[in-house]
Amino acid sequence: MTIEPDLVAARERARSVADAVLFPAAQATDRAALVPSANIEALRGAALLGLQGPVSVPGGLGASHVTARPVFEAVAGGCGATAFVWAQHHGAVRRVAGGDGPARDAWLPRLCDGSILAGIGFAYLRRPGPPAVRAERTSGGWLIDGEAPWITGWGLIDVLVVMARAADGSVVTAVVDRPGEQSALHAGGPQALAVMGATGTVALGFDGLEVSDDDVVGVQTDDGWRRRDRAGSALPPAAPFGIAGRAIDLLSERGSDQSVSAVAGSLAGELDERRTAADLVAESIAGSMAGGGANDDVLVAAGATERDRGLDLARRATDALVTASGGRAISLEHPAQRLSREATFYLIQAQTADLRTASLARVGRRR
Repeated sequence: MTIEPDLVAARERARSVADAVLFPAAQATDRAALVPSANIEALRGAALLGLQGPVSVPGGLGASHVTARPVFEAVAGGCGATAFVWAQHHGAVRRVAGGDGPARDAWLPRLCDGSILAGIGFAYLRRPGPPAVRAERTSGGWLIDGEAPWITGWGLIDVLVVMARAADGSVVTAVVDRPGEQSALHAGGPQALAVMGATGTVALGFDGLEVSDDDVVGVQTDDGWRRRDRAGSALPPAAPFGIAGRAIDLLSERGSDQSVSAVAGSLAGELDERRTAADLVAESIAGSMAGGGANDDVLVAAGATERDRGLDLARRATDALVTASGGRAISLEHPAQRLSREATFYLIQAQTADLRTASLARVGRRR
């Protein structure tokens, strides 16, 4: 995979922030009520909020789904909670960048230059049954009602990109400014989570939220949205490689124990192999998405397989770190237990029926 010099520099900045700022404080962040603003500021200061924004916009680095992977991996290896909040921002950037209305010009520059941090809500669109979040057309925009069960970054984000289902089944995407100040939005308390508890993840109610046409990113057919979402969900995530890499590094630091060193070396070699395989599959899927997100069952299956292999590696690497660290690994002060929980989290993050089937099949094959 060839990476442009600007993106190589972004990867190095991400590694520096992860090692110098995020990882040293990750245990405290894991137990905090909310990701410290200093963590977000460090990523902003490293010019990493415009990673996947177009280069035509100030701050945009133009990273694709493939070339952004080393940067996502680096940040995830520093602090899982911070990485997850930051990743939501890039989901919002991609949605706004793909729009063709006035909202794109109004919001994209500020999203890319680091002026604002964004959250995004859309996973509920995958659920069968009545729409969780609904959009009704008005004379000058849309009226949004319903409840999003999972919104991340509450208390940190400046804007929220929300997706809602219209009466004809189409998907409306809009930008909500200063969501915490909107009287039509009602956030529950932070979700009680076993991992990523500092991400500001809440259930968010929409009670007649008025959205102007000027803040609408676009309206997409249900079929178009589902095709693109299916392909996008099959992209193997980079974050588990960051978790595995950090666990392997911590194992390698125990160089006096030959058995631990041998395991660390074996896992490191496997990590390189899995990265290469995942990059190749991600490149193919990204090409499919660029062509409209065709429902290529072969590509989706390949993505699900590589995703599962990456998750399995992260689980085994963190299991090895827990085992090598002994009883202290279960102390909340020790990174082994946090990395183990973060690896588990990615089993269900962005999970679809295709991905669930692949993961369960792998578990069922183990005897």
